[in-house]
Amino acid sequence: MNAMGVTLNRGNGRRAAMALALACVLGLGVLPAIADPEKSKDLPDVKSADAVLYEVTENMYLLDAAGNVVGPEGAVRRKADASLYGWSRVGNPLCPVEVLITNPRTRTCSVTAAGMDDIALNTFTGSVDGTFAVALQDDNTTDSPEFVIMNGGFKGAMDLSKRPLGKISGTFTPAGASEPSVFCGTFRLPFSVVRGDREQPARYLQAYYLADDFTTLIPVQKSELSLGMPTVRLELSFHGNCPRF
Repeated sequence: MNAMGVTLNRGNGRRAAMALALACVLGLGVLPAIADPEKSKDLPDVKSADAVLYEVTENMYLLDAAGNVVGPEGAVRRKADASLYGWSRVGNPLCPVEVLITNPRTRTCSVTAAGMDDIALNTFTGSVDGTFAVALQDDNTTDSPEFVIMNGGFKGAMDLSKRPLGKISGTFTPAGASEPSVFCGTFRLPFSVVRGDREQPARYLQAYYLADDFTTLIPVQKSELSLGMPTVRLELSFHGNCPRF
């Protein structure tokens, strides 16, 4: 293991040297991704999205007008912090070059994010901000990538008034960048269908996302579960392909 705590397989030596040289030319200073193509074969390819993130954890609090944590009866706002994990297509602002690819079959890189939203309960609109990171594989090629090679912050606005669909828009800025990049996107909250009615998602029941027409059901795939539970899916665009519902 070298000083940065990263090891490379000997069989990847030539590829590693070429990728590292390219990274240095581009000013990234990163090591190439080491990934098992078989691990990424089940990743959903959301055609309309430049990046897709899944909400792995969320901690939500209800607040009164003074900002105190209260029960539902006195709440006027909700605040929540969430951890997300997902992918971005190569060539986009979150995955600018091929040396960042961790999912060879889908030609995407791995992205994590941590965000905090502040939503008014009377309108279900509000603000969001947080941080993101792009990660490569470290010396363990079995778990998820964790070696951060690019990070930064984001901020924007959220609209959850039409759940189980939601909208987000804003900007993100990689560390060291002179200008922010614009993004927009769609939240899809998972749900189950029981006797034709939408219900809260439940473990062991098939879950669905709702399409933009508010009618079509999108089955949640096994790779979109976290410890057996369906996750909120966030589809991002960097090219103005924003939700219109």
